[in-house]
Amino acid sequence: MQNFFLNILVDISTYYKFVTMIAKDESIIREKIFGQMSRFVVFNITHVSHLFAKKTNRDLAKSGISLQLEQLPVLFVVSYSPDGSLSQQDIANLLQKDKSGIQRSIRTLERDGYLRVTPDSIDRRKNLIQMTPAGKMIINKVMETAKQLDDEVINQLEPEEVATLLKLLHKVAGLIEC
Repeated sequence: MQNFFLNILVDISTYYKFVTMIAKDESIIREKIFGQMSRFVVFNITHVSHLFAKKTNRDLAKSGISLQLEQLPVLFVVSYSPDGSLSQQDIANLLQKDKSGIQRSIRTLERDGYLRVTPDSIDRRKNLIQMTPAGKMIINKVMETAKQLDDEVINQLEPEEVATLLKLLHKVAGLIEC
């Protein structure tokens, strides 16, 4: 029995050393990547975007909203469509995303009751996506959460910094879209 516990202690000690080594290696790798990549605008924008996405998803969950940031554009596009419905292909085109990624989001949003999917009466090969009342309500909650996150950030910046940041982001987006 004593050997059994001794083996467990050795295993735990070995595991702890292994986990510590991995954490150290990850830290070294992260430092090297940031040291090398942090001078690139594209890296910094992507990094900040990733941090915002993680925080937004956490804040949405804390607010009781069962959505992920990547699903929100689908909801917004459908909510702003003039006739209240769009095809999956229309949504994919508007968001400049592949149709299969859009389909995954639509399935999840439909399952959660935010969207309704119905066959197109004219072209049976197409599905029309419509907002449900729950979808309309959740958009308002999402906007409140987004405003809170935005306020958290801009309240720590000077008004001129916010104006400059927005101006630069719009300029970079315009350069890339060309």
